[in-house]
Amino acid sequence: MKAEATEVNPTEKINLKTAIFGENYFTMNVRLTKEQKIKVLNGEDLYKVMRQILMRENKIGRVKEHFWVVGLNNDDRIMFIELAALGSTKATVIKPPEIFRMAIYKLATHIILVHNHPSGKLEASTADLVLTEKLKKSGEFLEIPVIDHLIISEKGFKSIM
Repeated sequence: MKAEATEVNPTEKINLKTAIFGENYFTMNVRLTKEQKIKVLNGEDLYKVMRQILMRENKIGRVKEHFWVVGLNNDDRIMFIELAALGSTKATVIKPPEIFRMAIYKLATHIILVHNHPSGKLEASTADLVLTEKLKKSGEFLEIPVIDHLIISEKGFKSIM
């Protein structure tokens, strides 16, 4: 097998995000106001911001499961909130690379996972618990700890860690 060399144009602009994440990378970086880039001391602090983000969705959009990654800096301030996956009314598919890409790219020191249950029930499913453990182990390996995982609804939240 013979590899072919391709010519590189040194003046061609390269989109760093495309180079790192690929052409088909799905992301939705949530725009935050200055007031939303808070220091997170507990789940209640983060829930107030996440509820605002959930309520931005129209009523039809809120019946789908959303999975967000919240990147924090050393001072526990929110650096970014990214919608990592948008699922169906009952589930969403998540893989570790999708969760940690933006955290690596933006140099987050730790992350919090957040997803909604469109049913309004805040109890964690077996799948939620298994995923949380998998992502905690991935974060330990990458040295980007997962410090919490919140399930949210329009009326409340629950930490599953």
